[in-house]
Amino acid sequence: MQPQRTLRPVWSITHQPLVHSTQTLARDLPAWSAVWADEQSAGRGQAERSFVSDPGGVYLTAVLPYDGDALAARGFALAVGWALCVALRRAGVEQVRLRWPNDLMVGMAKVGGILVEQGGPRTVLVGVGLNLTNRPWVSAPELQGVAGRLADYVAASELPKSPELVAALLRAIGLAQHLFVRRRLSGLVPLLARCWGEPRAVVLEPAGGVTLAVTGGVFQGIDEHGAVRLRSAHGDEARVPAHHIHRMREVR
Repeated sequence: MQPQRTLRPVWSITHQPLVHSTQTLARDLPAWSAVWADEQSAGRGQAERSFVSDPGGVYLTAVLPYDGDALAARGFALAVGWALCVALRRAGVEQVRLRWPNDLMVGMAKVGGILVEQGGPRTVLVGVGLNLTNRPWVSAPELQGVAGRLADYVAASELPKSPELVAALLRAIGLAQHLFVRRRLSGLVPLLARCWGEPRAVVLEPAGGVTLAVTGGVFQGIDEHGAVRLRSAHGDEARVPAHHIHRMREVR
């Protein structure tokens, strides 16, 4: 990541009703560009999973400057998650929380997701998908009871309009970049602790080629190195490196 000149960068925003993927369109754009769409025909999330992007949601990719240091940038998606939680709470979604590593949740319902990946040699892409008034479970019935939308948690009169929400999201992404460059992940751990919500039992799926000594427990957040902290039924704590985990599932 690279420091920005100001806390309020000037974004160059492209808005289109329907795109294949905002990540694809933004890949070759310069830093401080953003692509916003009302619908995606091929939205995607972490690990190349599809992300249903039906009309009524907000689908955004912001392009940030990047210095090429992948190790130093590790954990940046969590900084974005913290900043988006703050922005959404200010917008009236008081119960929003962050599910490690990149899901925006209300209760057990996923209302949004974050995808951070490299764009060009000197840029990083921050993709955000938010369910606003859309109903992704209509086209993907398997999402019934899994996905949620902001319209179900905010009074209709208080629900932010898409342009207002996009502006708030871009401010949040800019803030995340500013703080991450200065504090790195270790300095953001206390802020992230306010975003996890109540402790929940989780199950870990290992990354390819990895055997986990601990595969479940109660999620306690992360440590200064980004490792996931788990508490066992006996009160013992284990720490699992983030890159050893393919996926974390919450147990209902």
